[in-house]
Amino acid sequence: MARIDGETLSLIAEQGEDGEIYLTYFGPISQTDTAAAPSFNRLPASPDQPVGPVLLPMPGRGFHGVASLEAFDLNARQVFQAAERQLEASDGALTLTARDPGLGLSLVQTLRFEADVLVSQARLQHSGSNPIVIQRVASALIPAPDWASEVLTHSGHWGREGHVERRAWTVGRIGQIGRGGRPGFDGGPTLTLTEPATTEETGRALTAHLAWSGPFQLSAERQSDGRGQLLAEAVYGPGEWVLAPGDQLTTPETWLALSHSGFNGLSERFHNLIRTRSRPVERKVHFNTWEGRYFDVDEASCVALAKDAAKLGAERFILDDGWFKARRDDTTSLGDWTPDPERFPNGLVPLIEAVHAEHMSFGLWLEPEMVSEKSQLFAAHPDWVLGHPQTSLPTGRNQLVLDLALAEVRDHLFEVISKLLSGNAIDYIKWDCNRDLYPATREGVVRAQAQTEGLYALLERLTTAHPGVEFESCASGGGRIDGGIAPFVTRFWTSDATDALDRVRIQRAASLIIPSEMLGAHVGPSPNPMTGRQIPMAFRVLTALFGHLGIEADPAKLTEEERAVLARGIALYKRHRDWMGAARLVRCDGTDPDVSLLVAEDGSKALARILRCDTASHPVMPRIRLAGLEPEAHYALTETALSGDPAEWPLGTFSGAGLMGEGLDLDPIQPQTGRIILLEGQTP
Repeated sequence: MARIDGETLSLIAEQGEDGEIYLTYFGPISQTDTAAAPSFNRLPASPDQPVGPVLLPMPGRGFHGVASLEAFDLNARQVFQAAERQLEASDGALTLTARDPGLGLSLVQTLRFEADVLVSQARLQHSGSNPIVIQRVASALIPAPDWASEVLTHSGHWGREGHVERRAWTVGRIGQIGRGGRPGFDGGPTLTLTEPATTEETGRALTAHLAWSGPFQLSAERQSDGRGQLLAEAVYGPGEWVLAPGDQLTTPETWLALSHSGFNGLSERFHNLIRTRSRPVERKVHFNTWEGRYFDVDEASCVALAKDAAKLGAERFILDDGWFKARRDDTTSLGDWTPDPERFPNGLVPLIEAVHAEHMSFGLWLEPEMVSEKSQLFAAHPDWVLGHPQTSLPTGRNQLVLDLALAEVRDHLFEVISKLLSGNAIDYIKWDCNRDLYPATREGVVRAQAQTEGLYALLERLTTAHPGVEFESCASGGGRIDGGIAPFVTRFWTSDATDALDRVRIQRAASLIIPSEMLGAHVGPSPNPMTGRQIPMAFRVLTALFGHLGIEADPAKLTEEERAVLARGIALYKRHRDWMGAARLVRCDGTDPDVSLLVAEDGSKALARILRCDTASHPVMPRIRLAGLEPEAHYALTETALSGDPAEWPLGTFSGAGLMGEGLDLDPIQPQTGRIILLEGQTP
């Protein structure tokens, strides 16, 4: 028997007399006394050797579920058969090995806890003499818990991400698949198993997240005998992985979070892990030019924008699309990353100096992975794109994808971007990716995996060479939000939708995995350019307050009242952001009103945000019940108003038990209104 422990969780495995490796226990450390050897029942019309909760399951012994590995010898056509298995525990990790001596192929699975998240990863090692075709290999494949009877997946499209699909799971397969070469708008590589009673605050849930920015598959599959599996893996195209003798393949990591305290428990575990993978930074208030100017930017207009943004409290000015040579719309110029000589005749330096004069830092939008057919780069290197040597390649947003698996492409991009960063005082890059990969081939050979690995290699090189520069992951908005790219970025652009009502849902869904402070949340214009909705400024500010706050509107088009509300909201954000950046996010049950808290790491204070999105269902609403507080503690509550006087007023002092049990009459009542309340712990 072998065991590993996290902070509160434990996993126990053992190797049976039949050589198979079985999962004995995965759950709270406090309940390991219930761990027992798996029992096997021989069923009628079933194999004489029953199969239990297997780790590294393989076909050929009566097991008809998903296998950990599907591979075959290209010459002999022999499939991988695990004749030898081994289980070892050392240095806080379990190592599970399955070998096929005939093929000379070994599958090595490692399991370890990191920040109370179970991290699973597989490695293939080929020591044989013939090429081995890898059809698929699981990054994680574990038996599903008995209590899991529902599956949560995610769906959405551009500007409308964050829809959670919850359905019963009895028999069959339910999956989340991404084939576009980036995680996409469907919520990324994430799948959750729950019991029916699971809510934000209570119940059991198990989430698998594949830390990978390329094609993926996650699925929950249950056979008719009741056995279930949870699978996470990168998806390989035909012939994409053929191992030559001496080669090896390492899968992306899968992060498995188990919670007995609802979805909030999952988020706490994932947030703690991602905060260790990314790096802490000061969360400066952003001003982004896109929805204020779109492609219509030049030195004079941007200087005026910077002056106006600074008056509102912005601390970083980000020049979005339209700044580079001949770029007037989305049909041209991607790849030619030099300032437009008509719009910026003296380069970016005069604008950057004007931005610095307003005590703001400067950021820049780039889309390095892409190229326009109408560009100097494509004219010089038409062979650098995915799909080469096909002609009439399909475009998306009038652009093609550069083949990042080519070292010369990565070298070129590194040199161009480094020249921009070295020649200008730029401390922030908004890195965009506005289309999927199609075709993801070169000379007919699939290379989606190599494309993703090339992206990581380029980002690692850039972040190492320019450690003071922050990078943001943007992909048409929320198209690339995943743990694989987290080590290279400090922020995710959550969605191109800045409509506050849509953002309430989108940000709530994204926060299952990503910490709030890493989710870009901007105050957009009203009426909103995407939905046409007119939304009060206070509601827009409150929605953005529980993210990385920014502005995505032309300040000159704001009324004086709106400017005053926005400025007060920015001041509130600045007052609390230092501790908010490490806070625990608590989403309360129910979605209207949407109630959530950011609780300081030491528990000494919290911010509670209450948003009424729609008309109340009853004229007399029930009390608002908070969550995530210490029952025995007492909290002084102070409400902050974004308009009018006084700006703050006390609500009283209450016990944590009372606030979470009986609650208070805090419903904002009117649609598109909200309240923000500071809770401060009182010393007895």
